[in-house]
Amino acid sequence: MKNFITKLNIFLLIFTFNALINITSAQDRIVIAGGSLTEIVFALGEGDKVVGVDKTSTYPQSVTTLPQIGYWKLLNIEGILSLNPTLFITLSDAEPDNIISQVIQAKVDVLSLKRVPGTLELLYENIEKIANKLQKPDQGQQLINHIKDNLSQIQQKIDMQPNKAKVLFLMSMGGTNSVAGKNTTADALITIAGGENLAKHNSYKSYTAESIIAMNPDVIVLNSHSIQQLGGAYKIDTIPGITETAAFKNHRIITIDDGYLFGIGPRVDEVAKILYDGFYLQ
Repeated sequence: MKNFITKLNIFLLIFTFNALINITSAQDRIVIAGGSLTEIVFALGEGDKVVGVDKTSTYPQSVTTLPQIGYWKLLNIEGILSLNPTLFITLSDAEPDNIISQVIQAKVDVLSLKRVPGTLELLYENIEKIANKLQKPDQGQQLINHIKDNLSQIQQKIDMQPNKAKVLFLMSMGGTNSVAGKNTTADALITIAGGENLAKHNSYKSYTAESIIAMNPDVIVLNSHSIQQLGGAYKIDTIPGITETAAFKNHRIITIDDGYLFGIGPRVDEVAKILYDGFYLQ
């Protein structure tokens, strides 16, 4: 009888402990500023704990129904705290400058992660840190291995190309053509996919029609928002100078979703394949 009571007490203790874990897990409320960070959390299977995101968080589709805390460069402390978060995952250069310290002062756990440089190494580091924070280290390593395996297959194909595709990433907004240079996600993606970004300047810079013609890229990449601004893909020829490029003449214009451009995220292998195919298989 005594042995039975002892076993019963142990069973009840374990049951109570597991129940407390489940209750704690159910109460986790994650708010995220940074589209790539949101994608990592969902890729780790923890999306059901996310209760708010910033405007750059557009994937997966379900996040578009979540409450928004504004743009990551213009966050509001009241908007964040109104969601009663237990964890705030954010880019370290989120603004205003004091937003992270304000959230910490409100007794909310904060995980601050680097946005730049936009490298695969930083992506893997951020996946690992988020996975550890969410107590999902094994899932984090599995995700990293999955991305590495897919990119390795693409790299093998890149190594077989005799010449690199000459590429420009063009963002057309309100009649102004901006080209992505160094230290941009677009530049990093072009490199990962095996292309050469012809733009050597830093960040984004406005280009005239004459500049685009002089560059004469083999391939031009546009974001989906630019296509919308133009009024549709059939209006690409209205971009000044583009019809004089080899890219236009040879029908080598690629459009990628804006969601890929909010930092190097866990779908990097997906967009790298899209770009590689556009660089070399068209």
